[in-house]
Amino acid sequence: MKSPGSRWLGALAAVAVAVAGCSGSPSPSTVPAANQTASVPPASNQPSQPVQPDQGRGSSPRIMIVGDSVTQGSAGDYTWQYWLYEHLKADGISPRMVGPYHSLYNNVTRTLGDLSYANPHFGRANDTIWGMTLAREKTAIGGKVKTYRPDYLLVLLGLNDLFWFGTSQPVMAANLATFIATARAAQPRIRIAFGLIPPDIHTETSPTFSANVVTFNAAIVGVAARLTSAESPIAVAQDTDIDVATDLWDGTHPNTNGQIRIAAAFADALASKLGLGAAYPTPFPVMPVGPLTHPKLKVTPSRVHGQAKLTWTLVPGASSYFVYVKQVTVGQSAFNRLPIPLPPGKDPFTAGLLNPGGTYSFKVQACKGSDCGAFSNVASIVAP
Repeated sequence: MKSPGSRWLGALAAVAVAVAGCSGSPSPSTVPAANQTASVPPASNQPSQPVQPDQGRGSSPRIMIVGDSVTQGSAGDYTWQYWLYEHLKADGISPRMVGPYHSLYNNVTRTLGDLSYANPHFGRANDTIWGMTLAREKTAIGGKVKTYRPDYLLVLLGLNDLFWFGTSQPVMAANLATFIATARAAQPRIRIAFGLIPPDIHTETSPTFSANVVTFNAAIVGVAARLTSAESPIAVAQDTDIDVATDLWDGTHPNTNGQIRIAAAFADALASKLGLGAAYPTPFPVMPVGPLTHPKLKVTPSRVHGQAKLTWTLVPGASSYFVYVKQVTVGQSAFNRLPIPLPPGKDPFTAGLLNPGGTYSFKVQACKGSDCGAFSNVASIVAP
């Protein structure tokens, strides 16, 4: 069975034709307010030429990734930037990642500045932060390009504009064109790759929102084709083939396997359209999901008969923990999982209904959203 991402290709192609057919100026009733967008720059009259692969093995291109929470990631993540960086390094390229930010969002404490990457040893600088919108970044990108001087911009933006602010399609398309014009004003020869908005739980449950995402993705394809040039080529990272059920830890944000799919889409666009690196190797690896750090569990008898107190170390990104128990003295061979996940604030936890004098073993498993990962050590006690 194909994933939800694959099902969008036919719809996207149909909408792209419609967008291309009405790429002229919007009618007066659809002209966005002046404080929302700048005018859409006209298409170049010069035909674009194929991009020559002048950034091959041994090169050190400056790359700035621009995005929102899908790209920045949260506590315990690798991020798709990690997987792209490692792919380029494996291809003999030495990418210099640039930008104002270099940390994760802590999804448990809801604070910025978290550094608990699954692997921090990669080029982490970028222009990504939770809540970023295309509307905000369309003009801010100019100053960042001037400051950090990227050769390549890799952009995955628009989800927040559509979901949180309900931005209209004419405004979205105009903001996209303004972003391109602003980046080029700061660096005329910049190369840009735009990612399509991947499916998420909202596109699965809301036909209206799903249609808006498909239309905006078609606009990305149409604007990129219209505004690309030999001096400043624009590519589109095509279908990521994200499966909402298996590749997203909370229905919106990618887990490790989702991150690999997004990285692969950008790697393929860089290789095929912008002359940088090779396509991402397939088949994709299937990686463990959920928190990778093992909690450290300690169990002590309670002063109350038939109870024990469990304490464990909290691990990066874990939004809940499951407790598993096994009664050794009655010959149980398998652990039984208690039915209710515990939030981080439930540490310590009191386990009750234990038979006094019985030997019990416990372990806990850390989960991030719907993805459960690393287990703790096993700790045993004799119940009081």
